[in-house]
Amino acid sequence: MPALRFLGGLLLLIAVVILVADITNARGSLASGLAVSTAKHWSSLAPASLASSQKSAQSVNAILWDPILKSLLAIPAWSLFALLGSLFAYIGRRRRRVNIYTN
Repeated sequence: MPALRFLGGLLLLIAVVILVADITNARGSLASGLAVSTAKHWSSLAPASLASSQKSAQSVNAILWDPILKSLLAIPAWSLFALLGSLFAYIGRRRRRVNIYTN
């Protein structure tokens, strides 16, 4: 489980970096900087990868890309990474040790 905690922390760090990058690129407008979608970030970083993943998702099932993945990629990138990081950190958390005493 330490690997999941590490992955959760790494994803949360990526979320903070993306949030700071979005705020600084907002050109003075804080509201427009926080709503940069994951698809927009992905298309600016690796457009060929986005196109190939779209083709592969549509080849598996046409419904998979349009309503499901397209709406998931419309979420702001920092909130998606924060959600995934929080989920992995919660799954990998340390469990409370229970001591059972018998007479």
